Amino acid sequence: MRLTLLLTLAALGGISGLAAGFLGLGGGVLLFPLLLYVPPLLGLESLDVRTVAALVICQVFFATLIGGTAHWRSGRVHARLTLVSALNAASGSLVGGIASQWVSEWFLLLLFGVVTLLAAGMMFLPAPSADRENISVQRVVVPLVPLSILSGATGIVVGFLGAGNSIFVPVQIYLLKVPTRIAIGSNLAIAVLSTFSGFFGKLITGQIPFLMTVSVVIGAGLGALAGERGHGRVSPRFLRYVYAGVIDVITVRVWITLLS
Repeated sequence: MRLTLLLTLAALGGISGLAAGFLGLGGGVLLFPLLLYVPPLLGLESLDVRTVAALVICQVFFATLIGGTAHWRSGRVHARLTLVSALNAASGSLVGGIASQWVSEWFLLLLFGVVTLLAAGMMFLPAPSADRENISVQRVVVPLVPLSILSGATGIVVGFLGAGNSIFVPVQIYLLKVPTRIAIGSNLAIAVLSTFSGFFGKLITGQIPFLMTVSVVIGAGLGALAGERGHGRVSPRFLRYVYAGVIDVITVRVWITLLS
């Protein structure tokens, strides 16, 4: 395996890690298309969708672990929301991670396209009010039944793709009315457990490429720390706009591939 490819993977991991720390994306929704499309554009060997999914779930686990810890120390993680969501998402992620070995690459790409489309669509719903954005984490109340169902479904997607945590940020903000910063910080904490289960599922079925994974994870960890530092310096509205822009670009690119 060429050193150039490993360095490229580390750089792409850094970009997705930055998104994880800054936007709570988990990074997978960004890393998935980067790994799929960038290496061939640079004249390097292409990665198949199954390898990309395995690399993504490894990156997401370590980036969210680092970024989530930083957000927790800054008081942006809702403990009850995180615990309930993480338990449901972890169960779903284990199922998806194991089941992913029996589906086609086209199905994985289609699933990724549907997830990004749903995330983009939720951006058109009303955002939390300014008063809601400013309440403390202790005063945020979230209904448990919808939270459990939505987080379990998200976990299954994460297990299949290594990506999909991104959809839970708009779910929290626009459907459950969680303040933006708390939604982002809590989502990173949730992703730690949900992606670990999916990672374990892929690991025990022999789907993890070691050297490529190490390169991606090193870049992702450094990027996540930088992203968390930048997060606290911008407004919640700016975070939502950037999030929407990233999701929209990815959605368009994936659906062009699916329909071509």
